[in-house]
Amino acid sequence: MITQDEARAALKEKLAKNLVILSEFENTYQWCFGLGFVNDNDEIVPLIGDSIIRIDKETGEMDQ
Repeated sequence: MITQDEARAALKEKLAKNLVILSEFENTYQWCFGLGFVNDNDEIVPLIGDSIIRIDKETGEMDQ
């Protein structure tokens, strides 16, 4: 089983430089991370729509 710290580290490796993790939560099967965008003024703006990245707790794979 993958830990939340491992899931967060794996996600951070894949994020573009202007994306950041705004929130973290879990459900029974997934670690979930909400994303935001860092604009040109270094302000963090939440993404519009479903910006939740879900990582399977068993496999570590990102779910869509």
